[in-house]
Amino acid sequence: MLSLSPLLAVAATLIVALLVAQALVLSAHKHGHLTMDLPSGVQKFHFDPTPRVGGVAIYLAVAAAWGLLPGEAERKLLATVLLAGMPALAVGLIEDVTKRVAVRTRLLVTMGSGAVAVVLTGIGLTRIDLPAADLLLAIWPIAVLFTAFAVGGVANAVNIIDGFHGLASGTVIISSLALAAIAQAVGDAPLAVAGIVLAAAMGGFWLVNFPWGKLFLGDGGAYFSGFALAWLSVELLARNPGVSPWASVLLCGYPTIEVLYSVIRRSKVRQSPGMADRHHLHSLVATQLIYPRLARLNANLRNAAVSVVMWFCALVPVVPAVLFFDQPQLLLAALAGCMLCYHLLYRWVAASGKPAVAGNADART
Repeated sequence: MLSLSPLLAVAATLIVALLVAQALVLSAHKHGHLTMDLPSGVQKFHFDPTPRVGGVAIYLAVAAAWGLLPGEAERKLLATVLLAGMPALAVGLIEDVTKRVAVRTRLLVTMGSGAVAVVLTGIGLTRIDLPAADLLLAIWPIAVLFTAFAVGGVANAVNIIDGFHGLASGTVIISSLALAAIAQAVGDAPLAVAGIVLAAAMGGFWLVNFPWGKLFLGDGGAYFSGFALAWLSVELLARNPGVSPWASVLLCGYPTIEVLYSVIRRSKVRQSPGMADRHHLHSLVATQLIYPRLARLNANLRNAAVSVVMWFCALVPVVPAVLFFDQPQLLLAALAGCMLCYHLLYRWVAASGKPAVAGNADART
């Protein structure tokens, strides 16, 4: 097996993702009858059919990193991500091709990936630094179910924010690098490398997706990358007892808050939590703020501008996670502050004007 230094392996990961992603774009005339995301549906903004199987590039890039990294500890972490992440990737790709897999089925299968990771490693979420809850999580079957639910929830949340060119991939890159920074700060070099590998794999895809939207992440890519981020966050807590669980929550803060807010918002009008609509924050930022102000800009660039704005929403929660990863009181205060800021921002954007004509976007879920 060929082994490279961690730095070269990370560079190779990015290159593999970029090359595979570009190959998927260039070969779209061969597989497009199966893989194209058509511009129809309540949450679809884009005008041109676009292949939505970017998850293939990301998965193969992580697999390449597993084969190239010299350290056994790093390779073990990635092996768990690759093996346990296969169900999440597969159910997403099936949806990308058939467009017929129910949301509940996808969520359950992705939770299953979390359960598989627990079985493979023997670790799970056994603490959230709340005494009553920690007593329950000390019961292993409950810890397994909670871990599966949390991991599946984050994966689904990443899929929900997959709305514009580079939004979901950029968010995962930000969170993965923040996770790597915390791991490095506590001396967990293998986990830091694994986080950087995930960021590199996402980065190779991002270069094709942003800003022109030549390839979409798809459900497969969103579920797999969301699972990988969530599982590495579980590993961060299990391997480093000094890190607060609330740091991991904040690492995934923006997508997590988005999905919780969406569930509450839809429940108030008696809608199913899985019902598609155009009322996510990123959709409102597009129609209320970006499109009216950048009406003369190329549609793809307007799409990309939405992601640039939303990356700040992704960045805000991870900053306190990195700075105060071992201080649960500060992290809880930061989480509450982020949720309040999200609510106020949502209300302001929603009230800011009439929706504009939709532009070219990868808004699906």
